[in-house]
Amino acid sequence: MLRLPAARGLRSAFARRDANRFSGFVVDRDDLDCRFAIEILVDGYPIQIVRADAAVEELKIGDGHFGFSCHLDDAILNASTVVEARLANIGTPVGEPIVLAEPLAATADWAQESRVRWLGGLRFSGWTAMLGGNVQVLVDGTLVSRVRASTWCHTGTSEQDARAVRAFDFHLPPRFADGAVHRLAVVDEAGKSQGGDPIVFIAYADGLREAFVGKGVSEQDRIRAEMLERLMPMSVPFSQYQTWRDALPAVPATASTLRASVILVGAGGSDDSVETLQEQSGIEWTAAALPATADATGFPVELAQAFLRREGTDSDFIVFALAGTSFSAFALQRFAAAFDQFHDARAAYCDVEIQSPEGSIWPLAFPAFDYERMLEQGYGAYVFALRRSVAERALARGASNLYRVFNCLLDRNDAAPCSDFVHIPVPLATLPAFDRTAATAALATATRSHLQESGIAGEVAPSRGSSLPAVRVARKSASGRTTIIVPTRNRRTLLQGCIDSIEPAIKRAQAELLIVDNDSADVDTLEYLRDLERDDATVLRVPGEFNFPRLINRAAEVAQGDILCLLNNDVKAFDECWLEEMLGRLAAEDVGAVGALLVWPSGVVQHGGVVLGPSFAATHAFNDRVNTDNGYGDLLVVAHECSAVTAACLVTRRQDYLAAGGMDEIRFPVNFNDVDYCLKLRALGKRIVFTPHAKLAHLESASRGSKTRPNQEERFERELHNLRSKWGHVLAADPYYSPVLSLDPIPFSALAWPIRALESRLNVSPNPISIPAGF
Repeated sequence: MLRLPAARGLRSAFARRDANRFSGFVVDRDDLDCRFAIEILVDGYPIQIVRADAAVEELKIGDGHFGFSCHLDDAILNASTVVEARLANIGTPVGEPIVLAEPLAATADWAQESRVRWLGGLRFSGWTAMLGGNVQVLVDGTLVSRVRASTWCHTGTSEQDARAVRAFDFHLPPRFADGAVHRLAVVDEAGKSQGGDPIVFIAYADGLREAFVGKGVSEQDRIRAEMLERLMPMSVPFSQYQTWRDALPAVPATASTLRASVILVGAGGSDDSVETLQEQSGIEWTAAALPATADATGFPVELAQAFLRREGTDSDFIVFALAGTSFSAFALQRFAAAFDQFHDARAAYCDVEIQSPEGSIWPLAFPAFDYERMLEQGYGAYVFALRRSVAERALARGASNLYRVFNCLLDRNDAAPCSDFVHIPVPLATLPAFDRTAATAALATATRSHLQESGIAGEVAPSRGSSLPAVRVARKSASGRTTIIVPTRNRRTLLQGCIDSIEPAIKRAQAELLIVDNDSADVDTLEYLRDLERDDATVLRVPGEFNFPRLINRAAEVAQGDILCLLNNDVKAFDECWLEEMLGRLAAEDVGAVGALLVWPSGVVQHGGVVLGPSFAATHAFNDRVNTDNGYGDLLVVAHECSAVTAACLVTRRQDYLAAGGMDEIRFPVNFNDVDYCLKLRALGKRIVFTPHAKLAHLESASRGSKTRPNQEERFERELHNLRSKWGHVLAADPYYSPVLSLDPIPFSALAWPIRALESRLNVSPNPISIPAGF
């Protein structure tokens, strides 16, 4: 067996973490760009191969990505004596063999199961595998707080070793936002330090940009401060929402000649609503509380029409809300200002607050208009306003509950462009308690009516919303043949696991399977590719350095299908219906791409849609949630739109792919190519839809390793620069991500401070900045 020369600067270790898990690292100090494949052997027989590219920060060598881990079943270990790790195909030992009969040794520093990182401002997060999950936070050596790990994080470098561990997330007290340099450490209950600390940080009470205001700095310095604030933003935990809300800047009073009518529906206490309406200033209004019906959000249409003919005869816009809703002091004024600002707008809706059982208030920050979410959640229909003529037409068509009044504006015969809906990104009202079960039935009826009126074939069924009622819409699949495109290089086991899992979906959809082989060389993979060709799959050979867009572009040129399904070779399907669900979302002509819910083998969410803005880049949503979680605002329960979805599992029309120019092989060969493609589709007026109803497992980059290795980090930064140059204006204001929410690396998890914008907004298509060749 070949062995490396003894002079080579290898440093390695191998240890047993618990009964079934083993981990180690290997680094070549003479070549820090080198990454090794590790073969795990039990009693001399190879069991599995893993890649040594996971973070081991305690090494303090290179970028620290030299670690590996694996999980071995009891059935293997109980009948065995020794476990070893060796460099694959070479045989050089990694660390020392582990004798299974010996007691577990103390965990080495490099194998500590914990991490902590600074998210910007006063916010920190991390994970720990300690039982109980309690950690202590020290700043400058002084104990500040104790934190319980209550969220989730994915760990592991192989499918067998993947697991969910407890994560913690905390904000320091405001006194540390003093502009001074501090050092933070996180320790367990025994005082043992967690990986990644101590952390040196600095924070400003109102953000870095505000710290420069009035200091006599130049405009260029202020611009630099604004960029740094995007990279290291301040934030406030949701638990401090009421304090955050009270500190918001006052909305400037704007004179308006518009008059309002308010229609309150449902069984709630209308007196409470009227009491808050009486606090409105700067606008004339009248209100009516209509009798409740069997529908939780319903009302007698004829009484609403009579009210508008009599008491509301002079009103310019009509506000619809549940009886018992508490309005903010400037709610009607903000609706009037929205209609004054956007003269062609037909409807406006706002963010809302909901109450927990013990009475605390929590914000639901909504996106600019989202048609898909409107269908499955009716999210904008709890407090909204329509211009008078629009409201009269809705009532004349028989709309008799809040959901139907809102969504009938989008019926085919009276369709309003999505840009006709104004979003006011501030909570203007607190919702009352209401019958969620009855409201779910009402939402289903309203959504079903809209689909029928619009000529859309689909079924509507109740779903399991927690923040708001929810339904699931299942459309008939888009017409045309589908080509499933799977890029690959070597790793037969990975590819075969993917193909075996999607075979039922291929048969159900009668799809074409197109494998794009990028220079596979190992004998097993080449044999498997020949087997696939004999089974009617197409294998397209595209040699050269890995360039994801180039592989997909070549595949799109030869694909026989009208629809392309891009699928990574490290993705596995859980069921046979995922493709039908995605094709159903693509049935709408204005949908350009559809993405799926992807989860790590640990059960932690890997992709819940893409959010633009955090770290002035693009990031996957809900990496802090397990896949059974509903997500913020039920976004892991209802289909919704977003600015982009991952190409690890993406469905798009071939015609749209070609019209958008495919993927950019030059500026985004590895990173952000899917974000760029989705934004190009949006620039053409297409919607991007994420559906949690299609769920698959994703090992994420198992086929090509971590993107943070030294030889890839420079490329990543270059591609990030290209993204910022081309789409920076969208990164700064994602229409599907509220300016109320923080730009921390964990989206939907905290409030922004200071808030980025209070102005009303429309959902309009973005325009790319043209970058000349060579830049």
